[in-house]
Amino acid sequence: MKPHRTINALAGFLLLAGTQLTAQTPDQQFFAERRAVFERTGQAPTVPPSLSADPADPEYVFLGYMPIATPEQAAAHFARLRTQRPKPASAAETKALSASLAEQEFAGVFVNGAGEKWGFKPRDLDARLRALRLARGASTVRSADGDPGAGPVETGELETALPEGMSRITGKSILGSDNRILRSTDNGFNMKSYPWRALGVLVPDGANTANVPLVRCSATKIGERHLLTSAHCVFTEGGGQGSLMLRDWWPGADGLNKTMNGGDPSPGNYKNIEWYYYDAKYVDDGWDSRDFAVLVLADNQNSCNLGWFGYRVDNSLAGSNMWNFGYPGENQTCSASPRADDKCGGSMYGMEAKITRTEIPYLFYKHDVTDGHSGSAIYDFNGGNRQLVGIVKGGYTAVENRGIKIRDLVFDFIDAVRDERPSSFCN
Repeated sequence: MKPHRTINALAGFLLLAGTQLTAQTPDQQFFAERRAVFERTGQAPTVPPSLSADPADPEYVFLGYMPIATPEQAAAHFARLRTQRPKPASAAETKALSASLAEQEFAGVFVNGAGEKWGFKPRDLDARLRALRLARGASTVRSADGDPGAGPVETGELETALPEGMSRITGKSILGSDNRILRSTDNGFNMKSYPWRALGVLVPDGANTANVPLVRCSATKIGERHLLTSAHCVFTEGGGQGSLMLRDWWPGADGLNKTMNGGDPSPGNYKNIEWYYYDAKYVDDGWDSRDFAVLVLADNQNSCNLGWFGYRVDNSLAGSNMWNFGYPGENQTCSASPRADDKCGGSMYGMEAKITRTEIPYLFYKHDVTDGHSGSAIYDFNGGNRQLVGIVKGGYTAVENRGIKIRDLVFDFIDAVRDERPSSFCN
């Protein structure tokens, strides 16, 4: 069972969901003390050792503190998103669609669990990103392969169609009938194996791993210690100010194994997220085209062993078949659920479907997705190599749903974080 961690970095103790009080970790205490000094004196903290050995490293700019969202604020954020119609792009957003990562004021912003924000201004960014691409075979090709990690790997027809007669119409973002299929111990899959252990659910920070996951979004492992998700899964957007929603990641989570079999709902345990990396244009300005985030896990051998998916820029996606697996909310209904009440139950569902069309920032698809699928991968499976081409954003119209396309800026964003925050255990 997971020991609960504090949410408020300034509090020495915190009561979480009726569980016992727990003390701060040394890392939490370190950042809490830094914040207390800043609030008392106004003196900006130095660059923390977890970002750089140089406390005055010019690659990082202190940007103040981001509020930590309360559960009520997070709930209001998602309620607002459910009723919000797709926003038209502003003139500035449209103009910036083809901009490179190096042209931005910051390549991105790091935030930790104490709300400490650092703008990232890497030296020679273009040259560093080009070197990464060259190491993979070609400086002009943006394509990164996955890695199965260490441990069991499932083989055979893993991405298979829903049996006939198991689809029903259920609700919003279901295009016609619900054709999602289940991946769970309950129907014979090993959720500790690759690829399922590289797919996971985001839950409230400190959630008890003995319980069915409280689904707050999905995220896919795309590096040694790196997750890709939607920015709206971990940040509330605002006119110049957002709040951080603290999360844990459960790889291969399987709530149905708990309710149907009395088994472990978190077979991969949980992963602490140390840093949340985002594009400031989403949080500060609400640009939907920048609705992506990379989350950096605590660095350890276990995280490395999980493996990860690859990702690529692909400008010929329209009409192609792709896969999606994510985590619909535990209390939503899923056609493939074995429960008598059809509740999805906190397990993984997905399907194969066509990409209908693309725009510069978006791809549109026929996959059924509901609340909780946000942040999950749109990917293909080529000779054992699974590569993301997009990230689920949400519903769009009655005939197609919408996601963020992996384009040059998004690809470089991922590479920049992976380059800056590597694992000391995978190499």
